Amino acid sequence: MKNRNLGIQILRSLLCFWILLNHCLNKNNNKKLCTILFKYRMHVPCFILIAFYFSNKIIISRNIINIKKRLERLLIPYFILPIIILIINNILYNYTSFSLFGRILNIKDLFYQYLFGRKLIPVFWFQFYIIWSTLLFIIISFLFGKKFSIIIIHIFFISYIIQYSNFNYKYFSNFSTQVKYSLGCFVEMLPISATGCILSSQNTFSLINNKINAIYFSIICLFLIFFYDVFKFIKSISFSGISLNVGSIFLFIIFYLVPLNYIKSITFKNIISTLTNCTQGIYSLHITTMHILSKKIIIFKYGSLKSCIFLYIFCYLISYFGYKLTKNNKLIYLFI
Repeated sequence: MKNRNLGIQILRSLLCFWILLNHCLNKNNNKKLCTILFKYRMHVPCFILIAFYFSNKIIISRNIINIKKRLERLLIPYFILPIIILIINNILYNYTSFSLFGRILNIKDLFYQYLFGRKLIPVFWFQFYIIWSTLLFIIISFLFGKKFSIIIIHIFFISYIIQYSNFNYKYFSNFSTQVKYSLGCFVEMLPISATGCILSSQNTFSLINNKINAIYFSIICLFLIFFYDVFKFIKSISFSGISLNVGSIFLFIIFYLVPLNYIKSITFKNIISTLTNCTQGIYSLHITTMHILSKKIIIFKYGSLKSCIFLYIFCYLISYFGYKLTKNNKLIYLFI
């Protein structure tokens, strides 16, 4: 708790809710809100930036024990949660009139889920990306040592060249949904991961003397990005273009530098930590939960903002109790 940045904790929760809105909000009935939120979809890119900013030290340390812990945190939910979903679906299908997928799921479904991060839990394409890009960066770190940052900078520029030449879009847009939105997003996410590592390795925030000015400047830049076309749009699988990277940096700066850690109250810090600690569970469960609730409860059928708020709270409660039940073993990674 002493070293935890509360601003980033809050940002993670806001990004998680932003993702939930993207998947569950009825865009036809909430056009103004959707225009603001989804023209520049920085929710996932900013999550990527946060992940690699804070895992960069583990990557460049080349400490096997720390690397193993990081991979466990990624792999446990990736492999275990799809099995849980498969079992729940098959029990419901066999013993009730309702199931998640309307059929019995089999090993083939599970195989495709693991192979691409999409099938039973579509949002796990994100886990798929994080796992493989982390492994890629770890390998680069072991191979090139102190030249790691130079290689990462090259990856940054090469990825954007592939994007802005439209090669990535043209190649992957012809594939199936599973391949397109898993492998196709890989090049789109790589420069954002590289940015997180670069910001961390350069110790960027230690160079910022005036935090208020930095926050103010970041807010102005975000306003320009959201409300004016200051960047060229390019064809995208999901998250192409440098605008998402730049916007994610400014979001990160704002919440990183908000001086919440100067508040001495342990009670306040515990409340913030408790309310923002279960984003993994909310992210993993929100689509499946929405699917179940929309079959039984009218309010969830229409995708209103109110129903999305209720859904977030409901998924949080599931994740919180799951966290409490598993806090003494590694299954805790399913929820936090």
